[in-house]
Amino acid sequence: MKSRRIMVNLLRAGLAAGFMGYIIYRVEAQYVFDAVRSVAGRWPWVAAGIVLTFIGLCTGVIRWHRILVAQGFSPSPGAVFHYFFVGQFFNAFMLGACGGDVARAVCISRNEPGRRAEAASTVFVDRAVGLFATILVGCVMILLQIPLFRRYPVNRVPGLLMFVFLAASLVAIAALFRRNLFEQWPLFQRMERDMRFGPLIRRTYEAFYLYRGKPRVLAGALFYSLLNLAFLTLACICFGISLSIRVPAHDYFTLFPIITVIAAVPITPGSLGLREGLFVSMFGTVGVSAEQAMLLSLMVYADGALWSLFGGALFMLRPPVSRDALRHELHSAMDNGPA
Repeated sequence: MKSRRIMVNLLRAGLAAGFMGYIIYRVEAQYVFDAVRSVAGRWPWVAAGIVLTFIGLCTGVIRWHRILVAQGFSPSPGAVFHYFFVGQFFNAFMLGACGGDVARAVCISRNEPGRRAEAASTVFVDRAVGLFATILVGCVMILLQIPLFRRYPVNRVPGLLMFVFLAASLVAIAALFRRNLFEQWPLFQRMERDMRFGPLIRRTYEAFYLYRGKPRVLAGALFYSLLNLAFLTLACICFGISLSIRVPAHDYFTLFPIITVIAAVPITPGSLGLREGLFVSMFGTVGVSAEQAMLLSLMVYADGALWSLFGGALFMLRPPVSRDALRHELHSAMDNGPA
């Protein structure tokens, strides 16, 4: 299992290197240097983008806190802030695409160790609502900007994928919330009976199913997800202005959600290369040069990495014994599943 994981990670790293190599091959070095000088002269816009990203992440903290309270947890807002950003750090630098989610669940359940499945369900709901909101906004904006997708073939596949994701999301919502799957479907009953983690999966699903009766919580989570997307898109606009990119705001609100959703698929580490390719190809259809689009993508990535490092700083402020204990619990949960 360990050797297989190493091979998968090497393959993902190779794909990232290939994507980045192709993009770098396409750009002109002199234009890149000119764009970097533009950023240096417009640093207040960069600072504004960094601040807007932080505000957007804080709306994510509020969303998760509301979801936790609905599940019966009672952490303080400060604790949720701490766990959320520590999760950002583990996602970006430590345990891979899902490591931060495991870290958040472990942190929440440390005071209630018997409820790790319920803690995991809050992270899943938090992620799912945020992703659904982004897909929904992306599809609405595609409909409002149909010519942009009819005229340019490079936009058609990402645009079509967004509607596929939307349809899949609606089917999943209908299936999950219409009935209790473990009570209605023999397949899930056999899963609970025969699989090693069957009872755990049942507990996690039951915790998720609880939100079926809490529409106000889900509506609030959707609202904060829309705020989160708005602030992150505004941050991207600020970075674009620092690069002297002259593109209407509605183009950012159309393309950025699509890139965000597709880049969430863990094909390469941190979506490096894939995200840059999407920025170059899709923003190219609204008149942005490959050099500017690549730098815009790297600025968005660096901005996220900066706030992930902030989460790392919060983690390092823990006492050494607490850090070691949390690392041990995280590796145990990643290897053996949550208890």
